[in-house]
Amino acid sequence: MREPEAPPKAPPKVLPAPSSPPSMIPTITPSPFIRPVPPIFDHITPLPPLPSLVEPVAPPPAPSATETVAAPPPPPPPAKTPTEQPPVEPESPVPEPVVVTEVISIPPPPAAAPPVDEVALRKTITDELHKDMEQDRAKAEQELQAWVETEKARAAAHAQDDAQSQVQGEVSRILCVERAAAEGSIQQAVIRERIAMRTRGSALSSLEADLKKQDAFYREQVARLEERSAQFYKVTTENYHKAADQVNAKFRHYETYPVCADLQGQILACYKENVGKTLNCSNIATLYLQCVNNTKQNKLRTGG
Repeated sequence: MREPEAPPKAPPKVLPAPSSPPSMIPTITPSPFIRPVPPIFDHITPLPPLPSLVEPVAPPPAPSATETVAAPPPPPPPAKTPTEQPPVEPESPVPEPVVVTEVISIPPPPAAAPPVDEVALRKTITDELHKDMEQDRAKAEQELQAWVETEKARAAAHAQDDAQSQVQGEVSRILCVERAAAEGSIQQAVIRERIAMRTRGSALSSLEADLKKQDAFYREQVARLEERSAQFYKVTTENYHKAADQVNAKFRHYETYPVCADLQGQILACYKENVGKTLNCSNIATLYLQCVNNTKQNKLRTGG
């Protein structure tokens, strides 16, 4: 739908959007069929209008389905140097601007927020502040506790270092005293040991002299005993030989031979071969006994 020729007018301004909610109020855009035309006797091309600051406006309680928007008159031209736009040819005289009514559909506003309970709000704020204060106090207590622990650790370390240094100093002093006492005791022990060694040396010297005397005495006694033993051995040997000569002269020496030696050898061999079976050798034993008896009878007859 094309509008009839109308006097030139400035583009319509955009209504300021409410602060809450910003997305519910639509933005009014100028119609594409309306062309702004400068005034007839205006030889200076006006600059575009300055953007107006959008101020938050509370939404109306009950907006209607249609809203009448009046096109405001163009702002007065500023007293500035004209821009480099080409001049516009003046046209036919234009009557006064006419108010154009435009129908805009506006969606219903959102439901109104429920009334705020000030007591609950104050309580909530108080609780939050109390909670923040508790958190800050807990944080401060933690920091203080950490600082106290750090100081305690530092003091303990310092005390431990002091105690260690004192202990080291005391140990060094005690070691020095003990070293001096040990050196003195060692010197005294060395002196006592030297005296004891000298005493032992003199005792050993006297003992060695006594041992030498005893050795000489015992050697002399041994020599005397050896001499007497040699004399006794000589006398005993002479007496033994004399007695042996006397016995040999007094008693004659007789030579004897075994009787029935062959039968005796046979009996021994038979007993060795027949261990536990003496009856097997009875014949040989009988012959041996007969031989022995015959020999005895022969000696009795001959008298020898």
